[in-house]
Amino acid sequence: MARKRRSSKNKKSQLPLVLGGGGGVLLLAVVAAVLMKPSETPTDSEDSRFNVADYRQDASRLTGNTYRLNGRVENIESLGNDRMVAISLPGNAQERLPLLVRSGVTGRVNLTRGDNFIFHVVCRNGKDEQGHDVKGIMVVEKVETE
Repeated sequence: MARKRRSSKNKKSQLPLVLGGGGGVLLLAVVAAVLMKPSETPTDSEDSRFNVADYRQDASRLTGNTYRLNGRVENIESLGNDRMVAISLPGNAQERLPLLVRSGVTGRVNLTRGDNFIFHVVCRNGKDEQGHDVKGIMVVEKVETE
């Protein structure tokens, strides 16, 4: 029985095709990884610029937004187990911004009047003591020393 002779020429011609296909798949994987990578700063991130004038005008528009505020504690009032803290922002020392600090949120950070802190806040809606709707309450989620 005679053996069929195979040509190595056919195998060599497929090598560039295989390498090109493998390179294409690798390139596609890299592009997909870059596109699927989460953004460093989401659109509603704490890097959003907080505008006091917008907050004063219509705080309900900011509901759900999170902010990272650097501020100086000007006043602290007890509110049951929670605290209401008035802070001033850099460049706007005359304006006070009220923040609701829930019990336990500060962790080991001791809020003291006159000191600067970093407040991670979210704008929420709620009700006052009479049951009326209150929109745009700045609730502190985390406090860091500056």
